[in-house]
Amino acid sequence: MAPGSWVTFSTKLDGAASLSALIDAGDGHRITEYADKMVWFSNRHEIHFTGGGHAANEKTIVYTEADNTWHDLGTPPWYVKSSGGAVHGYQHNAGAGNTHYYLHFGGATIHTRDVVSGAWGLLDTGITLGSGGAIGALEWFPTFGNGSLIIVNGNADGVYRWNGRSWSNIVRLPAMGHYHNVAVYSPIKDLLYFGGGNGSQQLYTMSRTGRITPRASCPVGFGINQSVTTVDPVSGKLLLACYDKAIRVYDPDTDGWSTDTAPPPAFWSGNLYSEGQVMGIVAAPIYDHGVTMFIAISGPAIYLRKGR
Repeated sequence: MAPGSWVTFSTKLDGAASLSALIDAGDGHRITEYADKMVWFSNRHEIHFTGGGHAANEKTIVYTEADNTWHDLGTPPWYVKSSGGAVHGYQHNAGAGNTHYYLHFGGATIHTRDVVSGAWGLLDTGITLGSGGAIGALEWFPTFGNGSLIIVNGNADGVYRWNGRSWSNIVRLPAMGHYHNVAVYSPIKDLLYFGGGNGSQQLYTMSRTGRITPRASCPVGFGINQSVTTVDPVSGKLLLACYDKAIRVYDPDTDGWSTDTAPPPAFWSGNLYSEGQVMGIVAAPIYDHGVTMFIAISGPAIYLRKGR
């Protein structure tokens, strides 16, 4: 693949009859609704994702490179169907070592899953994430201390850190959307990109020492339902697939934005959701191969983009 190019990608399926069935949440919904981030486990060459529809089912899916197969792991044991509430994945998936972390929507509890045994556990934060609870981002920052979990939640006007023993509020940020915030770590730049959210174009970076720097605003609003927010696995730059069908790249070295090669027209969500062109698309940068994998609901289909 040439740098910046896109291709469709075929995989096998285990536990699901089709890609549509793999991401089906029941009741006409998909598990990728209001979500955009899957997790690549480099030590296992696997992608893990948990998410759910609106007042529909929540479940976990896993891609294993060894057999080029997506596996449907079904509904987590802690799932309780709500009569009307959301169970969306947002950017609440993160991973480190052999642990998959999942921040539960609407609260502050983090579910943990041993990806070897499949056993679920709990990491109770003991914090309050605003009146609506978690509706933002969870990310693993491996070089912050001995490794830190980071929660970005505009509804609580804060960025929170778990250092392995306790949680602390790093900073309160006024210029950020109140929900649908995003946070993605770049191992190449050793930076956490975060911010955005409904009504916001504000981007920040955080260093391994916890230093937070305001950056040039995105030309358009970004965050869950406005963009697919990920990292270019070759350059380490921030990569956005935006609701106006543009691919935007942010370079922290120049503090500048640029556009890049667009995906095939079928990549975008079309009129499947009133929320727009990126609803239901999820991504994971695969650093070992320099590509990003996307599950797009139009089709549905799986795409790879080569980093540059």
